[in-house]
Amino acid sequence: MAEARFDELIHASTRLSIMAMAAAGRAIEFRFIRDELGVSDSVLSKHLGALETAGYIAVRKESLGRGRRRTVVDITDEGDAAFHGHVAALDAIIGRTRAPGGDAGGEPTDPGGAGGGARFAANRPESPDPDEGSGEGSGETRAEKS
Repeated sequence: MAEARFDELIHASTRLSIMAMAAAGRAIEFRFIRDELGVSDSVLSKHLGALETAGYIAVRKESLGRGRRRTVVDITDEGDAAFHGHVAALDAIIGRTRAPGGDAGGEPTDPGGAGGGARFAANRPESPDPDEGSGEGSGETRAEKS
């Protein structure tokens, strides 16, 4: 299993999608990625360039004969390790929000218990006056508002 390491470069949604496709183990065509993500050639080229500069992917041109070429993307070993490390980091973050039984729904986790609610509560901004008003900034959760 890869070492959990959050990667800001990979985390952008377009790059995360590119890396997920590339990590499937087969070379993928530029046009397939473009069409799947619904982005322009220039947007995809920019993201591929950033990933290639980081050493996470290799982009190559292949001749199809009769003057036709295609652009193909492969994940590198470094990219594969970075992607799986990022996924492991996301799993760790998500795991902290789950109840002890592994169920993300249902009853709230005890703030001091194994679910780690206290760690998240420490990072939450406090409302200026929790008894005042309702709605935005009142300290209510979405569930309490409904």
